[in-house]
Amino acid sequence: MKTDIKHFDGKCVRIVDSNGDAFDGICCFNSDEYNECEYGRSEESLQIGNFQFYISDIREVISLEDHDGPYGRFLDPFGKLEEMTVEDGIDSIRDILFSEENEHVIRLLNCLENHLDPGNGPVLQCRDEVLEALKELLAYNCDKEVQEKIKNLMSGRQ
Repeated sequence: MKTDIKHFDGKCVRIVDSNGDAFDGICCFNSDEYNECEYGRSEESLQIGNFQFYISDIREVISLEDHDGPYGRFLDPFGKLEEMTVEDGIDSIRDILFSEENEHVIRLLNCLENHLDPGNGPVLQCRDEVLEALKELLAYNCDKEVQEKIKNLMSGRQ
């Protein structure tokens, strides 16, 4: 990708990587100097949550800032980023659940809904820890939409 990615800092975007996979989220820009110091790789990147997208691995960045649909600025209720977060386990799940980005929290809750329902496939390995984290989050997060989603998730899953 041969474009200036700095202007996407703090924006809601869809990043398409070199494999064609799409990742949606609110990103921050990391300079090549920062990445060299933190990660040992001197290359600009966009970061969504715990995921780094280095410029050489990005095929396309699409702004979702003006999108207004049933999922707000996002095109889907959740996506590959949330699925990968669940696959990574409870530490990654907690990182997103207790982040300050309620839009990311809601997307992860939408994803967890599929994974907590035994009718949707294999049981989530860290199910009990996720339920504990949801109880904790209910007391911590004051956003009404987040609280409602947690209550819906918790009902019938104790």
